[in-house]
Parts: sequence; C-alpha cells; structure tokens
Amino acid sequence: MANELLQYSYLPLFQGRVKNRLVTEYYVQSILKELGLHKLRTFPLKIRFSKTITDDAVGLCEGSKKYAVVSIATQCPETGHPLTYLEMMKTLTHELVHARQFIRGQLTGIGVWKWKGRNADNYNYENQPWEKEANRLEETLFSKCFPIYLTFNQ
Repeated sequence: MANELLQYSYLPLFQGRVKNRLVTEYYVQSILKELGLHKLRTFPLKIRFSKTITDDAVGLCEGSKKYAVVSIATQCPETGHPLTYLEMMKTLTHELVHARQFIRGQLTGIGVWKWKGRNADNYNYENQPWEKEANRLEETLFSKCFPIYLTFNQ
C-alpha cells in the first residue's frame, strides 16, 4: 500500500539498513513536501541509518546550500539499546528541519555557526535558534506526516 502512495518527485538517497523502507520513504516525502523541499531534482540529500553516529546524539545533520547529510542512530548512544522505529522517525523529522535550514542558507557551519547571516557561535545548545525551530516543528510535522495507518514494525 505504501508503494502506491509514493507520489512526490524527489526521494533522497538512503544509506544503511532502512527499517520499514516503504513507510519511511513515504514519510520522508511527506515531510519534504511540508518543508517545501519536495520538488528538488538534483539536490543531494542523503539519509544514513547506523548503530551510532556520535557519543551523545541520536541524530545529526550536516550541510550547506549544496547538500545535506542526515544521520540517524538506530540505538541509544548512552545505553546501547535499540531505538524504536517511531523514535527514529521523530529524530529524522527534527534533522530534516535542519536540512531545510542548510539548504535555504539560514544555517551555516563553515568556520563559525551562523544563523540567518549572524554569528551564532556563542549560543548555548538550548538557545540556538535553529534548534528551537527544529524542536518546535518536530512534533507538529510528525503528527501531520507520519502514516500511522500503514503497517510497520517497531
């Protein structure tokens, strides 16, 4: 059923083992549509799934106006326990907001962190405007875009 629902024009490159691949692809396309990134043709957006990505994060996004790489951990970096599928999808939502920020040039991290052209190196993590936006949009986008009606494995 998910395969029939895939209707948007851009699908990022997925790397690593992707749990519930068709549901994940549909979900990503839905989020990209909400974020206004669904009509990309040549933009290299990569989504990687791996056991760990850093010592303390379950998600990470790197990028510029020319590319974005989203990395999602499949297990908790602190405990080593597997993350649920829904936890990974919520993290993916958060990181795709960061991908949009990089693509639109709102967020840059070359040399120093800049938010909308202003130096942002001195912000504490919880006060970073790009994190505030991603945190604010994460639950809204997840609730609106995740196809809960499709069958998936946790």
